[in-house]
Amino acid sequence: MRDKKPDKRKVQGAETKRKLYEIAEKLFAEHDFDTVNVEDITDAAGITKGAFYVHFSSKDELIALLIADYVTQADTDYKTFLKMLPDDMRVSEVLLALTQKIADTLLNTIGCENMKKVYQMLLAGTVDTEAVKGYSRELYTLFHGVLAKGIQHGEITSSLPLETLSRHFVMAIRGVSYEWCVRYPNFDLKAQAVEHVQMLLGGICFHTNKNV
Repeated sequence: MRDKKPDKRKVQGAETKRKLYEIAEKLFAEHDFDTVNVEDITDAAGITKGAFYVHFSSKDELIALLIADYVTQADTDYKTFLKMLPDDMRVSEVLLALTQKIADTLLNTIGCENMKKVYQMLLAGTVDTEAVKGYSRELYTLFHGVLAKGIQHGEITSSLPLETLSRHFVMAIRGVSYEWCVRYPNFDLKAQAVEHVQMLLGGICFHTNKNV
């Protein structure tokens, strides 16, 4: 029995969609989301506007896909990072290490300008940004898992439910990163993120090492 040949139209369609995605990613990295229009993307890709709308209902849908992919990749990196830490590492130290990793990613991979664009869309509500703001994302799950381990081992105690506690840590990261965007470049994101998380840990951890 002969293997079925891949559908040529489907292959070409996937290639066109990939090209549009990559061109848009490049343009959005160089310009504001609002200043790049569909025609800019299709002209750079050498593709008709009609072909664009075959694959994306709007520019906003493409932006939402880009953001979701960035978030997924970042959260995957955080998960891998946690797996590399020693099993016997204190939970307070793990949380601080994760905070530093997140700050490094924001500083060196995502960048302040891109974060500003994301916050602009969150505030405008023009794009589905559930991948960023939702508590179903992997980052929340990671904090939840680390905190659960701390409670189980007796290192953490709190009157708050674990789910609420996890959300507070995620909100802390979001708040500091927003402050970074507002006060950039006169704001030390990494130092402030660590300081903020240390204050949270001071209220829930036994034997918290202030020098961590």
